[in-house]
Amino acid sequence: MMNALHAYNDLVHELAKLDADTAAGAERGRKRLARRRQALEALRTDLDEEVASLAEGCAALRRPVPDLAPSPAPDEGADVETVLRDARVRLREAGDARLATMRAAQRPTFLPRAHHVVRELIIYGGVMAACLLAQVVWLRATGGGDSSWWVAFLPPVLAALVGYLLVGSANRPRVPMVDRAGKPIKPVVPRNPRLGVTLAVVTMALFAYVAFFA
Repeated sequence: MMNALHAYNDLVHELAKLDADTAAGAERGRKRLARRRQALEALRTDLDEEVASLAEGCAALRRPVPDLAPSPAPDEGADVETVLRDARVRLREAGDARLATMRAAQRPTFLPRAHHVVRELIIYGGVMAACLLAQVVWLRATGGGDSSWWVAFLPPVLAALVGYLLVGSANRPRVPMVDRAGKPIKPVVPRNPRLGVTLAVVTMALFAYVAFFA
C-alpha cells in the first residue's frame, strides 16, 4: 500500500513538473512569436518607407519604378531569425544604394565630378571657339571692311552671354536637395563670369589679329 502511495506521489510530481515545463515552453514560444511579429512589423514599416522613397526618387529622375514584387517565400525549414536578418541586410543595402543614387543625381548635370571652374572653362571655351570660327568664316566670305570692328566685338560679347546661360544650366543639379520638411532647397549655382569676359577679350584679340594683321 505504501509503495503504491509513493508511486502515486511520484507520478503526480512528474505530471506537475511536466505541466510546468510545458507552460514554460509555451510562454517562451509566445514571447518568441511576439518578438518575431514585432521584428516583422518593424521590417514591413521600413520596407514601406523605402518603397515610398524609391518611388519618389524615380519620379524626380523621371525613371520607371523597378519591379517590387516580393521574392519567393523561404522554405518551411528555413530559420525565421536568419531570414529576418538577411532581409534587414538587403533593406539596408537597398537604402544605401538609393541614397548614393540620389546624391549623384544632386550633382551638376554636365561633368558632375569635375570642378566648376573646369566645367565653365570647357563651356566658355567651346562657345568662344565656335564664335571665332564664325568670325573667320564671315571674314573669308566678305573680305572684311569697315564692319570688321563690329564683328570683332559684338559676337564675343553675345557668346559670353550665351556661355553664362549655359554655365548656369550645366551647374544646376537634376534633383535639388530638400530640407527636413521635404521642401526643395534653392541650389547655389557657381558662376565665374570673369572667365567668360577674359575668353571673350582673347577671342576679340585673335580675330583682330587675323582681320587686320595676318
